[in-house]
Amino acid sequence: MKDYSLYYWDRRLEEAEVIELMNQAWEELYELEFDQVFGAWRGVHFEEETDTVHITWENMYQGPPLMISIHRVTRALRMDYPRDEFIELEMAEIERLRSLPPGQRR
Repeated sequence: MKDYSLYYWDRRLEEAEVIELMNQAWEELYELEFDQVFGAWRGVHFEEETDTVHITWENMYQGPPLMISIHRVTRALRMDYPRDEFIELEMAEIERLRSLPPGQRR
């Protein structure tokens, strides 16, 4: 999985770490055979209190977004549904991008 496009990325995390964690998340999705329904990455969120990175993704069937949480030290993984605050941050960024003139969208 080499497409690292995101709607939202918590800039407290360095790009190299984000890519490493997204690769780990993709390996987990592939191992669990979720790769067949994977649609796109949505966002990477950092929760400082627990030193955990939350990676949200959507499936091809327009269901609710899903999330993989990875502890930065232990690399322990947990699958879950994203918190509303994560979805709100992503949706705000999507709306911001949609409001830009076509030549200024990334």
